Amino acid sequence: MYEYHGKGGPLTVDTTDDVRKMEEIIRPVAAELGLDIIDPNGPNSIGFAPVHNTIRRGVRASASESFLKPVLSRPNLRILTGARVDKILFNQDKIATGLQYTFKGKTHIVDARKEVILSAGAVMTPKLLIHSGIGPRKQLEKLGIPVVALTEGVGQNLDTHVQFPSYWKIKPGLSFTAKDVLSPHNIVNYIKKQTGFYSMPPGPHMHTYLNVGGSNPRRPDVDLYMGLQIGVEIPFYTPEINSQFAGPLLNEPVLFFMVMLCRPKTRGYIAITSKNPFDLPVVHYNVYEHPDDIKLHLKGVKELIRIMDSEALRKIRMPQPDLTLKACAHLGNKTDGYWECYARHMALPNEHFCCTAKMAPPTDPMGVVSPRLSVRGVSGLRVVDASVMPEVVSTNPMGTVYVIAEKASDIIKQDWGYLTKEQV
Repeated sequence: MYEYHGKGGPLTVDTTDDVRKMEEIIRPVAAELGLDIIDPNGPNSIGFAPVHNTIRRGVRASASESFLKPVLSRPNLRILTGARVDKILFNQDKIATGLQYTFKGKTHIVDARKEVILSAGAVMTPKLLIHSGIGPRKQLEKLGIPVVALTEGVGQNLDTHVQFPSYWKIKPGLSFTAKDVLSPHNIVNYIKKQTGFYSMPPGPHMHTYLNVGGSNPRRPDVDLYMGLQIGVEIPFYTPEINSQFAGPLLNEPVLFFMVMLCRPKTRGYIAITSKNPFDLPVVHYNVYEHPDDIKLHLKGVKELIRIMDSEALRKIRMPQPDLTLKACAHLGNKTDGYWECYARHMALPNEHFCCTAKMAPPTDPMGVVSPRLSVRGVSGLRVVDASVMPEVVSTNPMGTVYVIAEKASDIIKQDWGYLTKEQV
């Protein structure tokens, strides 16, 4: 299973006991339905894939813990928390010279000796670019921001996964319980040893990567990711929706699914509504604006039902309470019309935002950065975060963002004449 995994390195990747438990439940399902259990790092991208977590000795191996903490003592590194960057500064030749930021209510300017690297994420990176005079003509003119470079793609092409949930009641003893969450033993055990219940992250335990309509059969377009848990309310929904979707199963053992579009065709955008850097941007997701997305989501639902109707999962299912969404009940029980209505009420953008300053060749008028991550129309400025991706990857993009950062470090060293390990 680990043939396609490295060893060592700053980031620890592993599976947990609950993931292995989920894999044993799914193994007969995979055999029955003719699906593989895959390593998503391997050559096959279609099938059930156990979740890999970034955990080290029972603690989340975050980017901060894995990459930043080990180098905090370096003399060329200074971290200033609680500061907010207001804009990037340019000279008359459109060369980035530094940036303006606010710290403890005061405005400061820091000069760049070589270049400025912007890593604010897919929402705040376009905000900062536009506040700095780099962006679409209409937005810059509307806000009265002096133009440094007209780059129409800034803030456009917002991409993310779209998903909606589904609960299925299962037999007791398969998932954790409220007692596990509140157990003093589990709490003390984790505080002392970082092992046991609290060392395993909540959330999905298994992906189901499927191609249900895409042109490339080797590339997933739907992911039915699942986890063993107890029924809980989802804070993004109203109390009325939660009472219908989750109410009958609160604190009951469930198999929890998210039906996720891996490659939605709809694109959103980021809009800046004020010159005030304190004001947050507006995010327009445009969910289901492209008609193919809702069609694909309905196909994903049918695959979910096919999986849950397998003989292997029927053995662990319990009688399902009525979870009909009242707003959609008139369309008939579990018809395509019902599921489309359900999806339009329940679909949520995932937090996998990307692509709002996309990398593209010069022939693409909506491109923002070059293959070396330099921002069009100016010098001395790079973007290094998820916003440079042309489109969202098929799964969680965290690993992709780490790779972008690693590659960017090599590019920067090459461009400034420093040798990389490969060149030594």
